[in-house]
Amino acid sequence: MSLELFEVLENRLEQILTQYQTLKTDNASLLKSLQEKEQALKEAQENLDKIGRERELVKQRIDQLLHKLGSLGAET
Repeated sequence: MSLELFEVLENRLEQILTQYQTLKTDNASLLKSLQEKEQALKEAQENLDKIGRERELVKQRIDQLLHKLGSLGAET
């Protein structure tokens, strides 16, 4: 009886260790995926910030052109 219990315990321990290794591998894969997604998000945010700055510059230039056109209209 004692030997049978030891075998059951050994089998259960092997199952736990196998499951632990699987979870460890899955966790590493998920962490890598998370890092990739965070990097992609950072790059997207940087691009969005750049587009926002460019948009503001274009808006300023349009305002300047409109002001110049308004000045031309007032002179005539």
